[in-house]
Amino acid sequence: MPSPLAALVAVVSAALDRSRDHFRGRDAVSVGVAVLLVGGVAVGTALGIVGLGLVFDATIDETVTVDNPDQPPEWVCESEVHGEESPVTAGCDRPDRIDVDVGAELRDAAAGLFHYGLIGVVVWWGVFAGVLHGGARIAGGNGSFADSLVVAAWAIVPELLRVGIGLAVIGYALATADVGGGGFETIAADVTAAIGGASGPLFAASVATVAIQWFVVVGGLEATHDLDRLTAGVLAGVFGGLLLASTAL
Repeated sequence: MPSPLAALVAVVSAALDRSRDHFRGRDAVSVGVAVLLVGGVAVGTALGIVGLGLVFDATIDETVTVDNPDQPPEWVCESEVHGEESPVTAGCDRPDRIDVDVGAELRDAAAGLFHYGLIGVVVWWGVFAGVLHGGARIAGGNGSFADSLVVAAWAIVPELLRVGIGLAVIGYALATADVGGGGFETIAADVTAAIGGASGPLFAASVATVAIQWFVVVGGLEATHDLDRLTAGVLAGVFGGLLLASTAL
């Protein structure tokens, strides 16, 4: 009967074989397929940002009083140059302070960041591919930059797992937290504390994501850059460790 360690090694080896064989397929190494994958991840990430705003709106039921942004400046309203019907003084009868829904404000702010999700994923794809390509060359591998783009594209797909788990964890943390009133500063502190309390599950999601990416990158480097498994594993492990370290900071 094989030992538990031998069984684990066999499972990991089989998974790496499947990853390598996947990249040896014609469709898997297509740059066109890579572009579609990155586009899908970009849209999914952008929707995740919007989803985070919806989570805020659904879990934060607080209002705060702020200065009315539509109220003209005080010097305009006090001016005697303009008559009562002047368009310059229109709105002077509006209240100086208004109540705003914090959850709705955060939802709208998140929606305004939609394009950053799209752009950020594309930029990250290029950077990731460049780092992979440089590392593979230093390690003695070959293969084109297009090959590195393909490997990087497949490797960022698991990021959607992190986005989905992150939304669920943050939603649960905020739904079970006591987010009180008292102004934006107090609410922001409560939200930060609630999300900070969920750092364990969020980090676990990052570990799971990076682990999947490790299998993808090792198989990709073996198939497209002709690196041996040990070298590819070490190289992918260094990248994964740096990613986890940046997440923990």
